[in-house]
Amino acid sequence: MIICSNCSKENQDHYKFCLGCGARLAGASAAQGAPGAATPVRTGGTVVADAARPAVSVPRGGTVVASETNTGPTPVRPSAPQIPPLVGVDPTRAAPMVGAPILAAPTPPSAAPTQPSSACSSCGMVNPVGFLFCGRCGNRLIPAASAPVVAAPVPVVASAPAAAPIPVVKKPGLRASMHLLREDGSEGGTLHLEDGPIPFGRDYGAPFDADLYLNPRHCAFTVAVDGVRVDDLTATNGVYRKIEGSIELQHGDTFRVGQELLYYEDLPEPEVLPDGTERMGSPNPGYWGRVSVLVEIGRACEAMPVVGAEFTVGRERGDLTFPTDGYVSSSHCRIVGDDSGVYLEDRGSSNGTYLRVRSGTVVPFGSLVLIGQQLFHVRQA
Repeated sequence: MIICSNCSKENQDHYKFCLGCGARLAGASAAQGAPGAATPVRTGGTVVADAARPAVSVPRGGTVVASETNTGPTPVRPSAPQIPPLVGVDPTRAAPMVGAPILAAPTPPSAAPTQPSSACSSCGMVNPVGFLFCGRCGNRLIPAASAPVVAAPVPVVASAPAAAPIPVVKKPGLRASMHLLREDGSEGGTLHLEDGPIPFGRDYGAPFDADLYLNPRHCAFTVAVDGVRVDDLTATNGVYRKIEGSIELQHGDTFRVGQELLYYEDLPEPEVLPDGTERMGSPNPGYWGRVSVLVEIGRACEAMPVVGAEFTVGRERGDLTFPTDGYVSSSHCRIVGDDSGVYLEDRGSSNGTYLRVRSGTVVPFGSLVLIGQQLFHVRQA
């Protein structure tokens, strides 16, 4: 971080000129001001630009503030908001490694909303609206003119005097934001949501177009009072929520442990047929559930019966172990059952346990959700 000696504004180490007053920054190297150099800019905790990609702003419904910029004109896809690419994601892994997420502070209520960027008339670098000087060459930026507000006239009866025009006031909608997290816990961009439903998937463009675990239209988000409702648009891979503590487990639920995909089923007591015939089977010592390991949705490679007070999963010890999966903790999670129901409980694992969200469920604010290989932190805007 470089402190401007003229106006005391903080600037990134990459900047050659101060974004506040345009003065040349002490200690800035000549290479930092070379054309095509990437200049990351952060405003209010949201990454606005990061590398050589177009900054995209998409109107109401769902917008992504990209963490990449481009020095030349680039076509913008209105229906495909973009977020900066994740660093170090292995596409062969089903889930990214996330330790303790390092989350940026939310934007203060008084801060101005993110606006489209403007290009420098001297070197062509795209700078965020509101800055007075270009971060690359120090040229003074020309402020963009704001669009005039047009008032809608009110219909009047011919015999009555004309009424004064009344401006159209848009009723504010429900807003939320989903912050993309990289493998190291840092933020990679922000998906802004308003009302909904807002579709999400590979069709959104980079970096999501490279995630083959996402369908083109994977799911839809609708902002609610207490969180974000998630609706499946396809039954292929679903959306997973990281559980905190324990959560009720129902018959047919799917959950992730490391890179493993597991499926839970209830095993009720066998029933006698109406004609009095009993179904043949192996002796049942009191099985009340079954956990299956899935190689894909709907296809199991092995299954373990659940008997006794609990069923544990881990890398080194438990009723079901995965000794070669480095993302599974030694004792990762467990399934417990009593008269009140069946529950899935994380045992303080490093990478967490993720339960598939049933379509139509509202995910509370503050939750972590895994969609394909993309990990998001759901926040209230």
